Amino acid sequence: MHEDQVTEFKESLDEDDIAQTMTAFANGAGGKIYVGISDDGKVKGIAMGKGKLEQFTNKVHNETTPAIVFETVFEKSGQLEILAITVHPAKRKPIFYNGLAYKRVNKTTLKVSDPEELRSLFLNKTVFFDDVSCPEARLADLDEETIQKFASMAATAGRLSSPATKTDELLSKLGLMNGKEIKNGGVMLFAKNPSAFFHVWGIRCAVVSSGMDFQDMQDFNGNLIQSVEQAMQFIMSKVPKEIRVEGLRRVETPRIPERAIREALVNAVAHRDYFFPSFVYVTVGPDHVEIKNPGRLEGLEIADLAKVHSSVIKNPNIGRAFYLCKYIEAWGSGTVKIYQAMRQNGLKDPQFTTDSMFSVRLSMQGQKLNERQKYILAAIQAGKPLKPTDVARKYDVSVTATVGDFANLVKLGLIQKSGRGRASTFKTLN
Repeated sequence: MHEDQVTEFKESLDEDDIAQTMTAFANGAGGKIYVGISDDGKVKGIAMGKGKLEQFTNKVHNETTPAIVFETVFEKSGQLEILAITVHPAKRKPIFYNGLAYKRVNKTTLKVSDPEELRSLFLNKTVFFDDVSCPEARLADLDEETIQKFASMAATAGRLSSPATKTDELLSKLGLMNGKEIKNGGVMLFAKNPSAFFHVWGIRCAVVSSGMDFQDMQDFNGNLIQSVEQAMQFIMSKVPKEIRVEGLRRVETPRIPERAIREALVNAVAHRDYFFPSFVYVTVGPDHVEIKNPGRLEGLEIADLAKVHSSVIKNPNIGRAFYLCKYIEAWGSGTVKIYQAMRQNGLKDPQFTTDSMFSVRLSMQGQKLNERQKYILAAIQAGKPLKPTDVARKYDVSVTATVGDFANLVKLGLIQKSGRGRASTFKTLN
């Protein structure tokens, strides 16, 4: 007997090391670990009390997600006793130990931390995380209040006719059940406590100073319907406001439009890679909001995000549910709405970056506009009809210069042009 793809020797009970190897076996074809045998195959034996074995067994069950299925038995080798741990291949992969996945390559256990490698190792490309069954979940684990709220939102939006009154009927109608088993998507959308099923879960929001010191932090780890609304309330309460007085009224306006933040947050939740355990991270700074989610931009370039584009769907069940309750209007339009909302408020374009995390940074700084362009934008936003000749007279400049001002605002997406020549009219984008 020797070490190979499905066999491992351990001289002593190193709990973390053995748990990692067990995770690798569960992510593969299974395997067997012999504790009390050295790397060169010599039997050393092991002395272990019942309490120590129970402690180790509980550790593996509690710190692997989903829990590994395995058996332990003491075997005799001459006068010495060894511990044999038989690990069964997981039905639902990947398995994570303390938030990390492991794989077996020949007789070596290796850590897998790249989300795309997780996909290629454990998944067929047609498999989606939210479409996989969650065998541990029961209907009693779902939150009835959230389900009824969702059904009401979808019916009000006119996108779900005659919503089912029974939970299992509604889930079936939404494609969130495999026979009698609830899919991950059903748990993610409606569970009372999704973190009981998924190792790292939710939206983590932090407020930071200009020096990036944390001033406040809160996790929202309920189901997706709850978390999006709760996180939005927290974020908007922390975004700096511009204050003005209208008559006797004090009016506060967020320095970043709520529409842009909501679209960015919903986009992060709907498109993130749930095979990789992580939070959606939101940072509210004194001059920006940044939202990050695990996953990469697939099949697109950053430049494509400014226009309506095709979308690589990572979570079709979540996407469909978000569409039904009007969190999403159409696939591929969310980033366009972020651009529009920022531009309509005279703010810089959103900054998207993609590496191991996909992020968008929304700045409170304005577009670089000259005084004429600021006047044009404010007038059109107020509904005042305006033409290049009007601006030329006001500022005593050539019509050619003001035509260029209008053209720049159109190029930035701040206003929209209709007609040609003298018949041209301008308005803000909807």
